[in-house]
Amino acid sequence: MRLTSLAFILILTISNAFALTNSSPAVSNDWTNVMQIKSEAPDSRGDSTPGYCNATLINENVLITAAHCVKLAYISGMKKIEIQVGQYKYITRKTDGQVVRIGYVEKTRLTKEVHVELPRSLTDKIARRGEKATIEPSEDMALLWWNEETPEFANIVIADIVSPTEHSSMIKNLPQASLLSVTINPFSEMSTDTKRMATLNDFKWKNYVYSKSISRVEEGDSGAPLFAQINGKFKIFAVVKGRASTVFDNWDAYSAINPNACEIANRLPTFIKIEACKK
Repeated sequence: MRLTSLAFILILTISNAFALTNSSPAVSNDWTNVMQIKSEAPDSRGDSTPGYCNATLINENVLITAAHCVKLAYISGMKKIEIQVGQYKYITRKTDGQVVRIGYVEKTRLTKEVHVELPRSLTDKIARRGEKATIEPSEDMALLWWNEETPEFANIVIADIVSPTEHSSMIKNLPQASLLSVTINPFSEMSTDTKRMATLNDFKWKNYVYSKSISRVEEGDSGAPLFAQINGKFKIFAVVKGRASTVFDNWDAYSAINPNACEIANRLPTFIKIEACKK
């Protein structure tokens, strides 16, 4: 997605962090692997503000998110990430004995010193331009990994990612795909249903997933996974980049994770295995 000065100027309105509109609560434990992360790092002027994004657990020691969520952390070398795992809270009403959902609460919070891995095309640009390096939709993904064991994640179902072969098949047949977005957003979502999910219904491939679905991303959704249903199983196909617009129109951009994810996976320590990248 490049800026152009032809008939109109393409304006990217993507922020560091983006609640999923026209969606429903993601109450299943299957989505516990979708987490919220907080990254705080200084820019070139020394200013620092916390950035909140989504990330998904794809290995006991690996999270996948959007590159723009951790760009400053990568540049500054301050790679301490706070990870928050939440869950929906229920109570039994005394009046009628009904079990009701009353909100989304923090279950686990931990801080990790992570290694931030970005696509080579992006690290090359950062090496040349630093903070001014733009992040294209084709490279807006990152893997965060750490060395020590994390027993807090022992009972969480690891999310699968699409393999490079599955990615190639997906983009050839994207109109027939079933795509589901899951996000945690305590900022834009005003109800108690903080973790939400929605199936996209209007999208196409433009070197990224271009969506004008009835469900739209909002500020606070960045880095959230877009799952594709493949042979009855949901696998991460892309992550939320944000919303883009021209003076006439706007749409949502989801950055496909492959082939970058598996290229990065091959650089990780040998004790970290990403199953999809073995194929």
